[in-house]
Amino acid sequence: MKRIYLIILGCIATSMLQAQELSGQYTTEWQWDMNKNTNWVNLLRLDLSVPLGSDRNTIEAATLHLAKTGESVIGDWQGFSNIDADNMLASIAVLGFMHQWNSGHLFIGVRNVNEDFFTSPITALFTNSSCGIFPTVAASYPIANYPFSGLTLYFDITKKGWTFRNSLYNGSGYNGWTAHDNPFLIKPKTDGIFNMSQIEYTHRSGEYYAGIAVHTRQQPFVTEDETASTMTQTNGTTTDENTPNKTSTDENSLARTTFAWWLYGEQKLWTSGEKNILCMVQYSENSSRKNACYRYAEIGGAYLDAKNECGVSGQYAQFQQGDEYSLELTWKRQFTKAIAVQPSFQFIHNDDGNFTALSARLYLNF
Repeated sequence: MKRIYLIILGCIATSMLQAQELSGQYTTEWQWDMNKNTNWVNLLRLDLSVPLGSDRNTIEAATLHLAKTGESVIGDWQGFSNIDADNMLASIAVLGFMHQWNSGHLFIGVRNVNEDFFTSPITALFTNSSCGIFPTVAASYPIANYPFSGLTLYFDITKKGWTFRNSLYNGSGYNGWTAHDNPFLIKPKTDGIFNMSQIEYTHRSGEYYAGIAVHTRQQPFVTEDETASTMTQTNGTTTDENTPNKTSTDENSLARTTFAWWLYGEQKLWTSGEKNILCMVQYSENSSRKNACYRYAEIGGAYLDAKNECGVSGQYAQFQQGDEYSLELTWKRQFTKAIAVQPSFQFIHNDDGNFTALSARLYLNF
């Protein structure tokens, strides 16, 4: 198995020497609970695209590298930071073949859900994990969700403002480099199969999505008393304390199919040149009340111009252990094409108490 990984890394390194498009983003975030707890989180993502004869066929690759100084500074359930995850020297986020034609794409290889779903101009602004992927999905299934990936068959088709996306994944995501923990595994008997579909309509004034995610294995909710560790959830993104871990997945998974569905709408309310005011609303439910999160809703708005993105959002999530409400205020300032700064404030209430989180994020693109 180690020999296989050395071959894979060798192929990636060789491709990098021939690459026509190599880019990356470094994100660093300071977190404070406005009391005594602080944390420093760092994420480096490297992206590579290598044409195969023409621009229509490419090898796509991306790696993730994570480091932080401590654990989460507050006791929220959704994950207030979409980059907060366990320390990780390197993992594969994307590695596979992409074919593009006039109206769509086809991808075969390692991938995760954050590459293709749950991203819009407004949701990309907020730093709470649930803005990037609904907890009805991320908290209920141990899927290929940041920082985990898995073998994937993905395609999308676009015609006259309509886009249909579909991804078929191994039922569990991985980010390791060992024989029993790597993103190239296919284990339908224990992990199940996970499929995600979304229909989108986009026009110059708004975007509207409807989707469904189906998993062939029931993952009963596991409390902190029943498991010693937690699993990571995110929007492009984070550590989620309410998700069953990998060990409990194999032990407790049942051959029962459940699903989650969602609706999302984003609409421009006012436009003047490069200045825009937008609003958004989204809602999702899981078909099983035995999964970790049953219901999620969010409403928010944002002001966007050439240099500034300011937003406010309110969220509600119904978990097995209770309800959680959160409010986020954020402002992202683009200083240059490569440098941006984003402070954020969040207030969160759940059955464990009231929490505040203040963060300051720096983006470096290259």
